[in-house]
Amino acid sequence: MGIAYSEEKKKEWENFKTNGGSITFEIDSTDISSTKEFENFPSIKPNLTTGFELPPTTLIHTPELQALIQTRGSEWDFIMCRIYLAGGKVIYKRISTDKYEATCTINAK
Repeated sequence: MGIAYSEEKKKEWENFKTNGGSITFEIDSTDISSTKEFENFPSIKPNLTTGFELPPTTLIHTPELQALIQTRGSEWDFIMCRIYLAGGKVIYKRISTDKYEATCTINAK
């Protein structure tokens, strides 16, 4: 996992959790998927550099999956779970061969 997560980003994250809005992280492609197969999906390939969404399964709303994410998931899994459970979304854009920009948005409070 490779989230660029500085002290400044931690403060930005806390503000985002409280107030909503938008926050952007730089992540490794392996945070999106353990393989890069998603990059060849017909609905994603033409949008790699302009932005695409890979929403999680609706099972994310089950307490069992939420518990697994909190106990066994990566830091990115936890962040993504929080975003989608709050009604937000994550838009990914490839910025280099193995890096993506992940822009998380939740309606401002």
